[in-house]
Amino acid sequence: MKVLLLVPTFHYKGHTATYLSVSDFPTGLAYLASALKKAGHEVIGLNLNNSTRYKSAYVMIANGIHETLEKEKPDLIGLGGLCTDYAFIKDAIGVIRRYTKAPIVMGGGIINNDKEFVFNLLKPDFCIWGEAEEAIVKLADTLEKEEHPGDIDNLAYWTESGAIFNQTNYDYGDLDDRAFPDYEPFGVKEMLNEFSLSTRVLYKYSRSHPRPMTINTARSCPFNCSFCVHQGGPKYRARSIPNIMEEIRRLYRKYKFNILIIGDELFAVNKKRMREFCVALIEEREEYGWDFDWMFQTHPNAKLDKETLELAKKAGCYFFSYGLESASQKVLQSMNKKTRPAQYVETIALAKEVGMGFGGNLLFGDPVETEETILETLDFFAQHCQQSLIFLAMLAPYPGCKIFDYCVEKGIIQDKERYYESIGDVTYNMTEMSDEQFAKWMTFLMTLEGTWMMATSVDSTKVIEERRNGKVLLGNGRHVYQVFATCTFCGEESMYREIWSRESPVLYLGTGCQHCHKKIKIHIKGGI
Repeated sequence: MKVLLLVPTFHYKGHTATYLSVSDFPTGLAYLASALKKAGHEVIGLNLNNSTRYKSAYVMIANGIHETLEKEKPDLIGLGGLCTDYAFIKDAIGVIRRYTKAPIVMGGGIINNDKEFVFNLLKPDFCIWGEAEEAIVKLADTLEKEEHPGDIDNLAYWTESGAIFNQTNYDYGDLDDRAFPDYEPFGVKEMLNEFSLSTRVLYKYSRSHPRPMTINTARSCPFNCSFCVHQGGPKYRARSIPNIMEEIRRLYRKYKFNILIIGDELFAVNKKRMREFCVALIEEREEYGWDFDWMFQTHPNAKLDKETLELAKKAGCYFFSYGLESASQKVLQSMNKKTRPAQYVETIALAKEVGMGFGGNLLFGDPVETEETILETLDFFAQHCQQSLIFLAMLAPYPGCKIFDYCVEKGIIQDKERYYESIGDVTYNMTEMSDEQFAKWMTFLMTLEGTWMMATSVDSTKVIEERRNGKVLLGNGRHVYQVFATCTFCGEESMYREIWSRESPVLYLGTGCQHCHKKIKIHIKGGI
């Protein structure tokens, strides 16, 4: 059976399509591709994110889907994403229905966290919740044999009487038994080239010519934070270190990445496993001559020590992060974080001592947030975070998390379909502050964040527009620039490559020093 897997369009609701780096690619689709191929099915990937000939994201997907359906004539079409991908998914289903009767199966976080509502709203032929490798293979096998899908766990389908949801079964077994993700159907090589520059600063700043690649060493999360959607799903499972090293070997041999992003959020919680990984990586780097930096995410309660971080740095680690979320103990308690701001101070100091980058997010807008708690967190930010890559963000209620349920209960969200239609465009005041107070503070905070107002400033020493054979590298009015600057902290010069448009002036670049990993704001002399 020929299966078409459709990649969500990044920032679909923007005026123009946004480039996609492999570091931001939804790895779940690559796992589905490998599972389907292993079962003998043909996989076609459609990743339209880097199609530079279109001005409009909708025109891009409409043309791209139509052309692919005409050429490939797939037997099954898979798509999905997060709740923030709703507009893309809705439009994509509409385009698909216009040109083919091939069945559509939908999955991803949008289904995992709200399957009954979304399945009835968007009406794909099937949906899968949870980890989808086994279910999509069984579905493809069943459709090929023209059998009934009633025995496939974690699958929904339609009958004349309405939607049928089969039983939920999260007994997935050992992650080491999974086939490694297959990125080949999705244009991985172009995502690793110039389009890598479109990724977030944390994933690229350590190299002038970044080629970031992501791996996931575990799935799910045992914690229960109020704003997170990892609730009530599969149990937390981690892969073995030998299995992880084998995937890294294959990826490096094939793609020669130079930045490795460990994407799961609890990598270093088990200190023994963390040290085992670092020792194995040091041995492999010496044996194979690997040349890449790497970063990881963890939890404040991981209790990292200097010895472990120094070992990680020796293994090539340049940066790590975790969720700070707030510096107000009152807010942290409301979020069910079970952490203390004092832990953050210790970690920031430890990273500085070791010479490693550190980052995270501070979230504003929890139900117990007040002007006092905002000021408490901002004071912490001013005192401790100005040299770290710590960012400010507004808390958003997503289906599957407790604060979404709170918003529904309080009448803050009254119409779920309208919620999905306006997702990303509407800000929800969950606090006890008035709407006027809330809007004032959020506007101030996002201005503070968006302009890197509290970062140490340096001036660019040189800015060069890259050209090959006299031509710019990218379309849609976007160009690649080289920016040179000398760090105020360590005195070392770095060169950064960025994708910028000439439609609006670029006055600064917020990034990290490639040598000391401190946060800097590079002023572009004369602008671009």
